Amino acid sequence: MPHPFDPTDRRARPRRGFLAQLAAGAAAIATAGIAAARPLVGATRRPPAGSPNDTASARGPWDLSWVDKLTAQHRQVFDSPEIADGAALDKARLYLAGFHEVYGTSDADVNSVIVVRHRAIPMVLADSVWARYDFLADTTKLKDPTTGGKAKRNPFLGPKPDDKYSLVWSDAGLDTLIQRGVIVLACSLALRGFAKQIAEHANTSADAVDDELRRSLVPGVILMPSGIFAVTRAEEAGCHSLSVA
Repeated sequence: MPHPFDPTDRRARPRRGFLAQLAAGAAAIATAGIAAARPLVGATRRPPAGSPNDTASARGPWDLSWVDKLTAQHRQVFDSPEIADGAALDKARLYLAGFHEVYGTSDADVNSVIVVRHRAIPMVLADSVWARYDFLADTTKLKDPTTGGKAKRNPFLGPKPDDKYSLVWSDAGLDTLIQRGVIVLACSLALRGFAKQIAEHANTSADAVDDELRRSLVPGVILMPSGIFAVTRAEEAGCHSLSVA
């Protein structure tokens, strides 16, 4: 009588085939389980909206506390590489107004971020800088909101009662939007470059002007390493992005 597992015995082959299929199936299931548990190569995991971000682990002097404030259902970042007559401010205002009209939201229910970078950097400088350096008005070709002549103050701050040439809505000045909860980020690289231009024009130290500009930012403006970092970091935190150049 042939051995039960004699390869020449045809009656043993179906059983051996069944056992082989069973073993192969178990191996496939195990492999699938391992693959499911293993993250894809190159895949990144973003923190869900409203969860703690990397503020505590940030290196250097950069303030990233604004990232943790991006918790609203509706989030938008407006990228402003050019002044464009303050278009970013207007867009942020319309964004807030639109959601308020359609959904009845308050300013706190909507997250809006403005990133001021590249040639738009004069927008975030205080009146004192505009009054001291004619270079700002000469470069931007902007008029003073009150006189209509060469700008001697930041024309993108909240309008004053006697302004006849204001470029902004009464509720959409840069300072007004910050008070309404809009996050305004500025490019440190662009600020440094603009300081060098002012210094060359005024025949003074670029480092001194750079220090002055950093001290003279509109209150509430947050400096970031670069405007590109600011935009992409806001996108990672769930903001949709719109360029207003």
